[in-house]
Amino acid sequence: MIRSVFIGSSAYGLPALELLCKNGMQPQLVVSQPDKPAGRNLTTLPTPITAYAIRHEIPFFTPDSINSESSISYIAATTPDILITASYGGIIGKELRFLAPRKAINLHPSLLPKYRGASPIQSALLKGESTTGTTIYRLIAELDAGPIIAQQSLEILPNENYSSLHDRLAAQAATMLLNFLQKDTTAIPPETPQEHCQASWCPKIDTSLCMISWNNPAEAVLQKINAFSYHPGAWCYFRTGKLKLLKAQLTDLPSEGLCGTIAKIIKNTGFTVNCLDQQLLISEVQAEGKKLMDAAAFANGARLCTGEKLWM
Repeated sequence: MIRSVFIGSSAYGLPALELLCKNGMQPQLVVSQPDKPAGRNLTTLPTPITAYAIRHEIPFFTPDSINSESSISYIAATTPDILITASYGGIIGKELRFLAPRKAINLHPSLLPKYRGASPIQSALLKGESTTGTTIYRLIAELDAGPIIAQQSLEILPNENYSSLHDRLAAQAATMLLNFLQKDTTAIPPETPQEHCQASWCPKIDTSLCMISWNNPAEAVLQKINAFSYHPGAWCYFRTGKLKLLKAQLTDLPSEGLCGTIAKIIKNTGFTVNCLDQQLLISEVQAEGKKLMDAAAFANGARLCTGEKLWM
């Protein structure tokens, strides 16, 4: 049986870790980021990967520095055949990359070399892509630039949002990883160098990138809403606070007012907002400090009026 160390932090890696465990390939060690404050009360919580390891009694390690001499020695003591990384959130240094006979591989939710970087899923949705996918590649010093070991495409569904696409890509990565490890547990896998001249990059997500500008076509606004739903959420200002817009759809209604103004309030459905070319129907929102709710309930509770402005 192949001996592995699984290195990850976010929920993206959970399906892969779970599938390995269910198929008799439990890692010798799980490595994740240290516990951090989260939520409104800033309660210190483990990462989703650490929490899974705790629940299933898998040995785990959460070093402050994964590349320190003590961390490398600790990981090396498990004598892994391969290191598997998935959304760890830190750089894996050269000594770790060459620690195991089969080196270190990473699961990445895009068709590399397209969308290298921190936000490949959001970026594909922002660009209105119809297809994305998963790449398994060997880690090298340059970010997301290592030779490709396996790659598989995935269709983006109509009006799909980040949360849905994230989960489908994570499941795809899990299946690809299992298939890869089951093929041959001893041989070094064949690799295909990336076409670096075709590489594109995507940034870390910050709140400014999630702000909606209504002076754009409705389709571009919809792409932004989908790209950041349900987390962290595309937003604009409404009255005295922020309003996250979490679900929307195109209409065939032309704009009939200033961009960003509410055009229609549709009973039991939501409200439409004038964009550059047509109206966009909003169906789920989250007001600042409130829970997610359907837009019709929000319109009633806020006593929304046509002509009111949603500010950028």
